[in-house]
Amino acid sequence: MNFERLRIFLIAAFMLVSLVPLASFGYKVISQGETLIEEKASSYLKGLSKSNADAIKGFMMERANDMNNLSNIIDLFGFNTSILKMHFEQMKEHYRPYLVFFVLDKSGKLVFSTLDAQFDPVIVQTIGESVRSSLDTYIKDIFMFTIGQEQIPALMICTPILNASKELDGNLCALVDFRLVGSLLRKSNIEATGEVYLVDEKGRFLSTSRFGAKAIVDHISINAIDEKKQGLYETTDYRGERVLQAYQKVDAFPWYVMADQDMAEILNRIKALGREAVVYGILTAMIVFVLAFVISTIIVNILKAKYRYEKELEFQVIQKEKLASLGLLTSGLAHELNTPLANALLYTQIAKEELNESGIGIEIIQERLSTVVDEVRQGSKIVRNLLDFSRHSQSDAQTTDVNKALTKLMGIAGLHCASKKIKIEKELEKDMPDIKGDASTIQAILTNLVTNAIEAMPDGGILKLKTRYVQVLKKVKIEIADSGPGIPKDELIKIFNPFFTTKSPGEGTGLGLFVSNEMARKLGGDIKVISSTEGNAINPGTVFTVELPIE
Repeated sequence: MNFERLRIFLIAAFMLVSLVPLASFGYKVISQGETLIEEKASSYLKGLSKSNADAIKGFMMERANDMNNLSNIIDLFGFNTSILKMHFEQMKEHYRPYLVFFVLDKSGKLVFSTLDAQFDPVIVQTIGESVRSSLDTYIKDIFMFTIGQEQIPALMICTPILNASKELDGNLCALVDFRLVGSLLRKSNIEATGEVYLVDEKGRFLSTSRFGAKAIVDHISINAIDEKKQGLYETTDYRGERVLQAYQKVDAFPWYVMADQDMAEILNRIKALGREAVVYGILTAMIVFVLAFVISTIIVNILKAKYRYEKELEFQVIQKEKLASLGLLTSGLAHELNTPLANALLYTQIAKEELNESGIGIEIIQERLSTVVDEVRQGSKIVRNLLDFSRHSQSDAQTTDVNKALTKLMGIAGLHCASKKIKIEKELEKDMPDIKGDASTIQAILTNLVTNAIEAMPDGGILKLKTRYVQVLKKVKIEIADSGPGIPKDELIKIFNPFFTTKSPGEGTGLGLFVSNEMARKLGGDIKVISSTEGNAINPGTVFTVELPIE
């Protein structure tokens, strides 16, 4: 039995059973993790764009409320320049967004301004034309406003000034520093590549971006924005980078808050998750391998001990059965051994006497001693055959020539057959391949079957031995047939059962055929039997066929 192969098989089985479900689970976790990361990024971008849109709307509502409050003061106290200037200065001091306040009369002419420098006449004219007849708070497009040498993105907001009759008496206007909105949006920058900025419906930047886009100057394509107030899509941004972009329209204003993040950064998080999963998978596989190795080693060691114990028991049973069979087969060997030993003794005595006689040549003495040597060798050959059959090897990695094994067996059993008046007929196929199994095991199987065949013919008969190779099956078949009375059907189905015997008590253990059959099966073969009894056939007898695989 190949225990190292068994160990490898057990380790592989442990790894397969443990890692396949783990790999499936890991793949599912990674897939779900990737989905969760994408969903998290999408949800975060949507939330960010919406929260900033709400913040901008709140900012603008506060500015409108401020202007309405100032307009109400003018309504109450009249158009008093000193009072207005004081309120405007307080507003500028307490509210950072305001750059300048100014008042236009109902004809659109500038009548008051907190700015020391003069307005650009074109701007004043444009403002006057836009708000001259408006009775509602009006917000004009963002434009670049110059103060000194500095250009500032500014938002103009105007509210009407009404007289006592609730008629339009002029307009109160203010320029709001829109850089504050840009600062608010930049606080929401996401990780390394995410950013939030504001654009109008034409794609013009209304705030500077994290990566250098200028307000009022640079543009982006917003073709992907549909009529919905919010959405999410993948696109190429103004830098040429692939981004995941969410947009949210600011209520009551033609503006869109854009929140995006580079797809490369999102995918890197997914890849990082995959790398971590691979590392954990490798560590887990190593742990499983160590456990599998330890457990398989324990199992193999237990099986080794049990296997050695069973082999020892099997060895003892085989030896007992073999020696029992040899005891029967060698009953005719006493005469065969006695003859060469007696001849050797006789010729030794003759040679000894002839040494004392004169005229006897050295050639005659040498001839006598050569005869002694031949007779001793014949006896030694018989003893050597007995020793070969009495030994038992427990090796699993040997092959055997069946014809040689049968020839050796019949060298011993032939003498017993002659004394029993049993004729031996042999038909051994030449050049057959060796079979798988050690010679001792094959000898034990054949010895048991030959012994049973001889015992089945106490009054003489014919013992047929035949070997042949079946190439299709890659097996060698060994047939051992006797011309005995045969085996009855009710006994034929039991002959391979342990402890079944038809012999008298004390003459047999009933283990011979059982052990032979088990040994043949361990070698990958089988033993089959066909029997015809007297009265049911013209030629009664039994044929045992041993089928054994080749190497």
